[in-house]
Amino acid sequence: MAFPWQQKIYRYLKHYTLRAIRWVSRHISNRNYQILVSIIIGIVSGLVAVGLKFLVALVKGWIQGQDPTRERLVFVFLPLVGVILTIGFTRLILRRPLAPGLSELINSISNKKVNIPNYETYAHVVTSSLTVGFGGSVGLEAPIIRTGSAVGANLARILQVGRKKQTLFLACGAAAGMAAIFNSPVAGVIFAFEVLLTEMALHSFIPLLISAATGAVVARLLYFEQLFFLPTRNWAPEAIPFYLLLGAICGLLSVLMIRSNISINAYFERMKNPFLKIGLGGLAIGLLIFLMPPLFGEGYGTVNNLLADKPEALVDHSPFYWLADNTGFLIAFSLFVLLAKILASSITIAIGGNGGVFAPSMFLGATLGFAFSHTLNLLGIIHLQEANFIAVAMAGLLSGVFKSPLTGIFFIAELTGGYGLFVPLMLVSAMSYLVSLYFEPYSIFTRELFNKGLWVPSHERDLSILKTMNVASLIEVNFYAVRPEMSLGQFVRVIAKSRRNVFPVIDGDGYLKGIVLLDDVREIMFDPQKHDEVFIKEVMHNPPAILDIKDPMDKVMKLFDYHNAWNLPVVDKGRYLGFVSKSSVFNRYRELLIERSRDV
Repeated sequence: MAFPWQQKIYRYLKHYTLRAIRWVSRHISNRNYQILVSIIIGIVSGLVAVGLKFLVALVKGWIQGQDPTRERLVFVFLPLVGVILTIGFTRLILRRPLAPGLSELINSISNKKVNIPNYETYAHVVTSSLTVGFGGSVGLEAPIIRTGSAVGANLARILQVGRKKQTLFLACGAAAGMAAIFNSPVAGVIFAFEVLLTEMALHSFIPLLISAATGAVVARLLYFEQLFFLPTRNWAPEAIPFYLLLGAICGLLSVLMIRSNISINAYFERMKNPFLKIGLGGLAIGLLIFLMPPLFGEGYGTVNNLLADKPEALVDHSPFYWLADNTGFLIAFSLFVLLAKILASSITIAIGGNGGVFAPSMFLGATLGFAFSHTLNLLGIIHLQEANFIAVAMAGLLSGVFKSPLTGIFFIAELTGGYGLFVPLMLVSAMSYLVSLYFEPYSIFTRELFNKGLWVPSHERDLSILKTMNVASLIEVNFYAVRPEMSLGQFVRVIAKSRRNVFPVIDGDGYLKGIVLLDDVREIMFDPQKHDEVFIKEVMHNPPAILDIKDPMDKVMKLFDYHNAWNLPVVDKGRYLGFVSKSSVFNRYRELLIERSRDV
């Protein structure tokens, strides 16, 4: 609890800071104002990225030690410790849910809901440093992107700007975070456009670029780290068929990673006992890391060793160190590591760890590129520059897993300095993207959102707008409900008061039993003799279809079209709520279409 003098200082600083910001906003142009804010966001996001990288490097260096010949039995238990600490911080200290990955962020942006809680400006840094630092087989990119987004969104809220600028500043934070943690400002901007802001107008490019560049500069000044070193810059035209083949394999591996991630998450979600879930998953990760130490953390050291033609480093700290000179074993070991990385990264997230799949995707690409090119070289089919294939395969996995080929191309080119590989990068990224798109049209972030009816691609505009609508907001309740035991005479009196020609039939508990249309009784309603002889249960019938309150709108429209209906009843667990009419859906759709056209 803060002391009174602390609260007074806080209110004083906040008051005069806001006054200064408002004064600046009134005296400079809108574009210069955006640039100033994007620089501030870039500085803060860069500082956060530096702190996160420093924390993880410190923990990792202390745990792994320097002797590569020594097995580390402690690897078996460390990932479990990291996940337990992560969950403990989230539940006992934060006391709020903290979703990993970028799916929730993409969903918020697509639904125009960008009010990110202020605790996300630090919570992802703490939890991901615990998860990755103790060996969780995931990356830091998603946490830092989430943190940068929270910085941008919360600064926008303090500045009291509109939703469009709030979304822009959120994206500036995401781009700056990614640029800072990878030293890749151009790729950070492209990632923000290609993955997060698929509908953002091009005029947002300058603030994003400035914010990303600022974040990269801050990180370079305080904690410079060249992640990857590419020893070659040239590529041979005769290797083009093999680049294309590698791209196709990258696409298939991307599909395997996406589906494995979803399946493993679903498997652990079905576990009712949280202690069993965390214990079993944590020990599984630890055992995999003990047998295959490259799975520890992000795995960037392994990628650099492969680029530097040191494949024997794959077995450092492992029980198989004595086989480091066996080339055939190293290829087989790399393939096992590749498959185990998919398991380890998916389990880490599924049991409660915090991290991203960007680093695992690059790790998969690097090990695949090594195994592919090294095998062909050993067979004598052709002599390939292995470092080139390792680098382009990383781009291929990024393109296939995230459905973002431009991000893959520029990210790897910028990260490795391999700008001379642009043609192979484009070939592999494009082939991987096309193959993965054929089997799995959605990215690892959006697959689950689409299945839940929460997201659609921006190019499917009609469906995209429908996804922002929900049944509950369209329900009309001005329908007179009748009971099955009601007589025709009583029903005639209800008809006299109603302006509708359809009447829901419900029982005493409110459950929908059927409907009656005015046409169903038109021929007998004017015959007084029938008033006491005919009852609702004799003339009612089932509606063409029944909508559930949780049904997605694309399903609702399919039901309207299939049954050629104009009004359909809505229920919640069988209880009648009202009707949805096709006209109300069209009216709401038109309103959202107008709003969206103004936002672009």
